[in-house]
Amino acid sequence: MTKTVKILWTANIPLPAVAEQLGLPASPFGGWLTLMTRELAKDQRFKIAIAMRCPIADFQVIEKDNITYYGMPQLRADQYDVEQSVCDRVLNHFKPDILHCEGAEMRYTRRFLETWQGERLLSMQGVINGYTQYELGRLPLLGMLNPFHPKVALTAVALIVNKLWRFNSRLNHERAAMQCATHLMGRTEWDQAQAFAINPAASYHSCSRILRDTFYQTQWQLEQAKRFTLFVGNAGSPRKGVHVLLQAVAQLKQHFPEIRVRIAGENPHTKGSAVKRMIGYGSYINHLIHTLKLDGNVEFLGVLQEHDMAKQLASSHVYVMSSIIENSPNTLGEAMIMGVPCVTAFAGGTPTMATDEQEALFYRADDPAMLALKLKRIFESDELACRLSQHARKKAMHTHNLERNVNSLVNTYLQIVKD
Repeated sequence: MTKTVKILWTANIPLPAVAEQLGLPASPFGGWLTLMTRELAKDQRFKIAIAMRCPIADFQVIEKDNITYYGMPQLRADQYDVEQSVCDRVLNHFKPDILHCEGAEMRYTRRFLETWQGERLLSMQGVINGYTQYELGRLPLLGMLNPFHPKVALTAVALIVNKLWRFNSRLNHERAAMQCATHLMGRTEWDQAQAFAINPAASYHSCSRILRDTFYQTQWQLEQAKRFTLFVGNAGSPRKGVHVLLQAVAQLKQHFPEIRVRIAGENPHTKGSAVKRMIGYGSYINHLIHTLKLDGNVEFLGVLQEHDMAKQLASSHVYVMSSIIENSPNTLGEAMIMGVPCVTAFAGGTPTMATDEQEALFYRADDPAMLALKLKRIFESDELACRLSQHARKKAMHTHNLERNVNSLVNTYLQIVKD
């Protein structure tokens, strides 16, 4: 191969690398994408550009570290889309050999994939067509529709309406986007199954994620952890399964009264719209915390930047991946690579990331009694905690190895242009 291969990525958020130039606050998300593209830009065989959907007024082009960044204003009427003229402008300006889209669930991704007629590689994040039957987190919705608890009943109705109105409307766009791709990329057996179900004609390629720098450099130590402290990465929707975790914690509190749950993300008591605070999933979590008498055992940490996330993980006794469904949760990878003992739901792609009883303890996602037992085992056995820690770090260091994953992606690109 003699000519430079031009790769155009699309990203769902403004990347931290250029957030300041775009006049936007740096996001704690997307760091792995910045790392991957930064490494690719060092390879003289490739020219890299990234088109980012942004909350900005005007189209912008930024050149930084041998990467071209396109800031695309998102539509006022639909924040998940951009103007067709903006899509055309980016494609005509860069003229990629490969269009590489990151995630399929947003409308602008479908627009790019339908417009470009060259090679189209789509990296799957979470596949929401595979999430749909789990989106309401297996909540006891019928039981929640209790006229004696009107706030809880309204929450159940609101969650159902939100799924029908906002979530389901994205399913067709994701499916159409996946069907437009000539190549699909994933990293778990679960997303390979989703690729085969939706677009069996596309070639499937495997490439694991690169994690943010701090997590490779920070190692969990039992002596520095706060006993009986659990860390959870997200409680933003029923799919995240925090309601199951709270039931397990209520059971464990009888035996470990000092148990504490730290949850990354907005505090549902104080953040979000007034409507969400009244009838959103956060409202139901608050209801459970009060009903289960866990007011003094649960702490919301707010949105955490990279170093703060690592600090919280390092001080935790156990990381819990409580989601009812996930593809390959980055926070599980970050916890494993730091060596934090992990308890994870057997959900989606998590069995690809870890093996039960070796790198993590698994439980059925909607079974709080089994989750409680797994946590109890770690609380009562430092030997088990340290064994899981050692094996998890070793596995994650391989899975998320920078050189290995960059080479996997490079080989994918070279195979695509060769074919």
